[in-house]
Amino acid sequence: MNREEFLEHLQDILQRDDPLTSDMELRDIPEWDSLSMMAIAAFFDQHFEQTLVFADFAHFVTVGDLLNKAGLEP
Repeated sequence: MNREEFLEHLQDILQRDDPLTSDMELRDIPEWDSLSMMAIAAFFDQHFEQTLVFADFAHFVTVGDLLNKAGLEP
């Protein structure tokens, strides 16, 4: 999966019409909530074989942080 595909999947998970950018702060995204975090944890488990727990999300400030965790952001 490349960076653009990741952002598209994340946009679908968040059920968001507007595109996402790596510099967007997660707290500023209205669709960012505990349900979306659960869906993102499942997404990481399925596509990146990484197990995320809710404590991990405390370290994610921007969309770029999620990209970094997936190994897709330089």
